[in-house]
Amino acid sequence: MSKKVPRLFQSFRPEHYQLELHPNRDTMHVSGTVVITGQKLGRPSQRLTFHQHGLTITSAQITHQSKKGVKEILPARINHHRTLDEVRLHADELLYAGTYEITMTFTGDITRPMEGIYPCYFKEGSVEKMLIATQFESHHARDAFPCIDEPEAKATFDLILVSPAGEAVVGNTPIKKQTKHEGKLVTTFETTPKMPTYLLAFIYGEMKHLEAKTKDGVLVRTYATPENAAFTQFALDVAVQCLEFYNEYFAIPYPLPKCDLIALPDFASGAMENWGCITFREVALFVDPANTSVGTKQYVAMVVAHELAHQWFGNLVTMRWWTDLWLNEGFANLMEYFTPNHLFPDWQLMMQYIVDEQQSGMKLDALANTHPVAVPIKHPDEIRTIFDAISYNKGGSCLLMLMQYLGEKDFRDGLRYYLKKHAYGNTDTTDLWEALEHVSGKPVRGFMDAWISQAGFPVVRADVATNSVTLVQEQFIINPLERKKHTGKTLWPIALHTNNALPDVFDQATATYPLPDPASFKLNIGQGSFCRIIYNPEHLAILAKRIKQNELGPLDRLGVLSDAFEAAKAGYQDTVAALELLAAYENEDNTVVWDIIAANLGGIRLVMNDEALRTAMKPFIRTLVAKQVKRLGWKQHAGESHFDTLLRPTIISMASLADEPSVVKEALRQFNEMTKPEDIVPDLRGVVYATAARHGDKTTYEKLLTMHNESTSSEERLTLCAALTDFKQPELYKRSLALIDTDAVRPQDAMYWIIYSMTNRFARAETWHWMKTHWGWLENTLGKDLSFFNMPVYVARTSSDADFLLDYKKFFESVMQPSLERSTKQGIEIIEWQSAWRKRDLKVIKAFFKA
Repeated sequence: MSKKVPRLFQSFRPEHYQLELHPNRDTMHVSGTVVITGQKLGRPSQRLTFHQHGLTITSAQITHQSKKGVKEILPARINHHRTLDEVRLHADELLYAGTYEITMTFTGDITRPMEGIYPCYFKEGSVEKMLIATQFESHHARDAFPCIDEPEAKATFDLILVSPAGEAVVGNTPIKKQTKHEGKLVTTFETTPKMPTYLLAFIYGEMKHLEAKTKDGVLVRTYATPENAAFTQFALDVAVQCLEFYNEYFAIPYPLPKCDLIALPDFASGAMENWGCITFREVALFVDPANTSVGTKQYVAMVVAHELAHQWFGNLVTMRWWTDLWLNEGFANLMEYFTPNHLFPDWQLMMQYIVDEQQSGMKLDALANTHPVAVPIKHPDEIRTIFDAISYNKGGSCLLMLMQYLGEKDFRDGLRYYLKKHAYGNTDTTDLWEALEHVSGKPVRGFMDAWISQAGFPVVRADVATNSVTLVQEQFIINPLERKKHTGKTLWPIALHTNNALPDVFDQATATYPLPDPASFKLNIGQGSFCRIIYNPEHLAILAKRIKQNELGPLDRLGVLSDAFEAAKAGYQDTVAALELLAAYENEDNTVVWDIIAANLGGIRLVMNDEALRTAMKPFIRTLVAKQVKRLGWKQHAGESHFDTLLRPTIISMASLADEPSVVKEALRQFNEMTKPEDIVPDLRGVVYATAARHGDKTTYEKLLTMHNESTSSEERLTLCAALTDFKQPELYKRSLALIDTDAVRPQDAMYWIIYSMTNRFARAETWHWMKTHWGWLENTLGKDLSFFNMPVYVARTSSDADFLLDYKKFFESVMQPSLERSTKQGIEIIEWQSAWRKRDLKVIKAFFKA
């Protein structure tokens, strides 16, 4: 990993920024002036240091203010230290501790990569237009102006922005005044709350908005390009409800008079929580009744809830350093389900949390090359490597465990105490534990430290006998090669959540307990604990019988099946036993359980990578889904549950992949008869397009490509991208690969094209070749996006070929940089465990399906 960089906050603490920026669309440059008021700390020196990246500081002046208020102006010599992203201002005399005012003028660039100040392109008719937007998290404020660009360096900001007249302008705070000068609009914003640099934001350009007010009078607006503003109505309604919910839940009013949510045509992540000026990828804010699937509508509500939770957890109270990023993201990860679960109870989002977030967090954390939730960060280049399923999904899952351990009321009251005590300040993990202990009286730190400070998670082996159970815990490591090296005696305090008379928490390596009712015994009821359970075969058979008789709830059915499959992949348990367990699910009708069934059958197809096996699986899958295909059909039924609407595309897709004749026939009929996307219901478009691609030819490809190029919907373009990368003909999947670095594909979507192409077994080798030969383009275009550092993992997930591993290692070693180190090690491990699983079980899996 990288060398440790100095923390500039330890020598200078900013209190206020007076910032004036002049971005210029025509030249793609920005000029500006910043006046930073703050405190110099420590011993006398002749230097003050600030962050900058890619800027040229053209003049600088240091003003010292004595305790008596006398100001002394000192000239400063400028030294740009590019390696450390610093500008160093040198004075001719010693600078003592005290209050200083530093003035700098500077120039920089509006950058095509989507960080710092950058352009967002869109078309109105045939006219190309551009918004100017910002993305400063994690450390890109320094791309826009000199500053102390660290989360602990909180300050207030007065921003003056010069932009073209006649265009909308949005910032963190309301507009204080606007004047016109030489055809330009000069906007002065009101002073921001005390906040870190990464939360400063502004957007300007041709936009329209919708608006509403909360019951407390906060003005909420949703902005988008003119023709898309109408699609933000649902997001606006959700935002108002979320703000009202959080005001009550946290017992701290939202501290700004307004909250804007802006949909950007180009955006690298899903959304960004800039205080009062939240930015979104369009697909995360738009709901178009004619084109938006139920799943995407749900996603919009969840992203809005996630970003609004940050207005308190992250913005009002901020982590001290990136080591505790999980405090921001783990909490928002949980609240994006918890809050809409209250607003839309029929969606049963807390049930979906287990399959969508907890299970995916476990998949990454099952690698030996994982990292603790709270992970030391030494260099800014490492920050983006922890915006992952550990910080988000595992962090949120650990908070869910804690909520269940404390009870919802003590958990909520502890959060209120924490936010009130540390408002406008910075914290680390121990501050949260102290607040929750203060309110609950329970040993929160003792319960949580192991989950946050240790990498990995436990598997509990449960050997159930006639009247007792023996439990053994160890770290779950999916890669047998790494498991052999692992000699640690790591222990976790595991909440057992069982209906038998066992202790609430199991924190020993092994223990035997009496069992009054072994027939009803199950651990981790409700799947709240972040662990896997492996039962002895006899007890697994008892659980299978109870599942078949519908005696277990959906989360417990999900847990038994998921744990059995993951244990099989790792070699802890027999894969055939996991497959035989599927027979107990013949009457399954719950979408979260079907998500696990579909994912594991899809995983077998992908990892085993055997054509004879794929053929043998099809009759089994057709039989497995038959009842649900008949029950659900193709059309939504009157009064149908939200879960059935979510389940339909999963079932139809599984049936189509298994070549169920009636399903394939209907999908192809719908595709051939359609003249526009709206002819097919949004929930099933992906299935119809994919079926057409698998059975299609050049004519099919041309129809899909035309729809893609004509669509203005982000969701629709991604749905079509999945189909366009799914053809088996070389000339067609090569055409799709050739589109990636052209104007036909937005840079924000490029990674989807690559991932989908890698998943296509026919196109995999060509995609790998394309990626290697276009690596320079990828690095220049996406090199600082959060998705880019995950590229080695995306590639590895599609391979179980030990021979490929040599080429994989050679390539990523040749392009290595700090942000790729961890994901490359994870990728190597993924290929190793998938190769081991294939080698160990391909024959028995084929025999199972052929039988």
